[in-house]
Amino acid sequence: MPEILVDILKVKDLYSGLGQFSANFAQALIAARRTANKVKFLAPPGHAELISEGTGVVHPSLLRRYFPALNKPYDLWHSLHQFPSFHPHPRSKWILTVHDLNFLVEKDRSKAQRYLQRLQRNVDKSHAVTAISAFTKSELEKHVDLRGKPVHVIHNGVVMPSGNPAPKPQRPYFLSLGVFKEKKNFHVLLPILKDFPDHDLVLAGNNATPYGTSIKERIRVLGLEDRVQMPGAVEDQEKFRLFSNCDALLFPSLAEGFGLPVIEAMLLGKPVFLSRATSLPEIGGDAAFYFDSEQPATITHSIRSGLSAFVADPHKVEQRMKTHAAKFTWAACILKYIELYAEVLEQV
Repeated sequence: MPEILVDILKVKDLYSGLGQFSANFAQALIAARRTANKVKFLAPPGHAELISEGTGVVHPSLLRRYFPALNKPYDLWHSLHQFPSFHPHPRSKWILTVHDLNFLVEKDRSKAQRYLQRLQRNVDKSHAVTAISAFTKSELEKHVDLRGKPVHVIHNGVVMPSGNPAPKPQRPYFLSLGVFKEKKNFHVLLPILKDFPDHDLVLAGNNATPYGTSIKERIRVLGLEDRVQMPGAVEDQEKFRLFSNCDALLFPSLAEGFGLPVIEAMLLGKPVFLSRATSLPEIGGDAAFYFDSEQPATITHSIRSGLSAFVADPHKVEQRMKTHAAKFTWAACILKYIELYAEVLEQV
């Protein structure tokens, strides 16, 4: 019976996008029960609760990190991120999942080049490459020499935790969330609050970063301390509460491989306002509203126009969003990966 190892080490940062992807991927793969292959998970200590009883867990070892030949030669090794810390034994077939090439815009030129060289080496060694969006695939084709190797587009599955939302807050609010990096572009949302005096803004996510510090300073300068909340990284139930009670998701990000919050908000029937950058038009489709520029007046106009359309026929807009969001299920995602596993295992 072929043995497969799936690297889910990113669950150590569980409430990041990669952490959520890794945890949900593992649980969906276990739940699918669509493969006779023996699956084990490379997971950090202390996260056994993410893996059902009876499923094999392999913990990382510093020695095996620097000497991959010491790893067990699994029939198939699946890295859920393009820059894994652990590489498979040379005799293992390797699937590499690429989320984005955001380093091209986040890093300076010399660092970006080093990241690109590292990605090229990983792609060269892999037996199959997947991308979480058609946009990411196009970036790979543009910047990496695939040497004829196909890139399989498999969209992420998305699920929102269920729960009982707390009572509506006294003041309505807009929501945006993500790890505080420049690419998230949160600062363009601050000036628009003067156009929405009845609304507050919640910026959720890990803000212990230089960009988080700069956002706090801008809030202070603009005198918005009592109108902008920054709760930090939020667990599932708090995220559910924030989505359930917000009036809309504002997502002006400039670099996304996918954009999980977009579909999470739609699953709960919340209007979504996006930039037109990178993968967002692909993921938001015609169920989202878009900013045509970063100018405050343009953002304000988009929000007012979209909210007016929502209020005029909430059932129609909600149905359009939920129908679109329903395409991104973990069951569909995992089925495609299982089919790819079988295909790669059959390779000579």
